[in-house]
Amino acid sequence: MNKRKVDELIPKAVQVLSDVGIAKDNEMEKAYRGQISSFGASISTGSLLAAISYFSKQQGNDRGDKEKVDRTLLIRALEKLLDVDADTGLFKYVSMKKGVSEKRKVKEDIKNASIALKLAMNLYSLSEGEKSEGKKDEQ
Repeated sequence: MNKRKVDELIPKAVQVLSDVGIAKDNEMEKAYRGQISSFGASISTGSLLAAISYFSKQQGNDRGDKEKVDRTLLIRALEKLLDVDADTGLFKYVSMKKGVSEKRKVKEDIKNASIALKLAMNLYSLSEGEKSEGKKDEQ
């Protein structure tokens, strides 16, 4: 992680969260914080391309006991933060990188962007969002 780069990305990340629809009216669903954390852990411990392909799925969580969020919004937010052309997409952008140093750099850039998104989320009030059937909004 490059702290300077993360600090530079945070103001842009705040705007991107609104632009892609994750944050609305200074509020966002709490589940997105968990999803971006899961994404960061996935790329740190596993394959970058596998994490991107998993989070590119249209559906939210596969388990019915969690809030449903559109993970593709996180991928779109990362694309905007990294200035990746929407037509190219993050998966293709990463898979086009050749050589160890290029792959290492793009992985580091994506880690920095996901950390900036997570930190930018702290500026928004969190809502529970829609719960699956059988769950109650308890605090």
